[in-house]
Amino acid sequence: MKIRDKLYFSPKYKFTQLDWDNKKELIEAFKDRVKGFYLNPAKKLNEEKDSFAAGILCITAIDFLARIETGLDRVGKRFEKWLRDNIEEFDKQDPDCQSRTLAYRFYDEFRNGLVHEGRIKNAGQFSCEIKELVEVTESVMIVNPKKLLQAIEKTFDNYIGMLEKESSIFQIFKCALIRDFQKDVEYASR
Repeated sequence: MKIRDKLYFSPKYKFTQLDWDNKKELIEAFKDRVKGFYLNPAKKLNEEKDSFAAGILCITAIDFLARIETGLDRVGKRFEKWLRDNIEEFDKQDPDCQSRTLAYRFYDEFRNGLVHEGRIKNAGQFSCEIKELVEVTESVMIVNPKKLLQAIEKTFDNYIGMLEKESSIFQIFKCALIRDFQKDVEYASR
């Protein structure tokens, strides 16, 4: 985000303000980015019953977290792995295709459908009317964006705890941020 020639890493932190050697500050900036750009806006959209838009922000948050946390290059592999590792409801077989998981189906029908085609494929939908996080009814995948957001928030809080406690995980995290935002840092420093 750029405001008046200042490039922002998060709503509160400019790229030029980031101290890459200050663990506490870097974690705070990361929290501000994830909550400020993805999770808090998704929560507001859910409160307004705007399930579709809330779901899109949840998918974007998953994409970002999966890239930082897994270190995998292939987007499909990292998205599916992140879902399977972090949200147990997606670590189940797809009832319509025993050779794939619900995580893969969500990646293909929801994430890819929305990112590449502007729609959810195969009649899939976001709905707050279902009680579970995910269900497949009459071969249609339905995802509750409120429950999805809650699951992402819980996973995110756990990840922040690991970053604060485990230096090896923090180093991987820091390297991932530097890899992904190197151009932004260079541009902001001009």
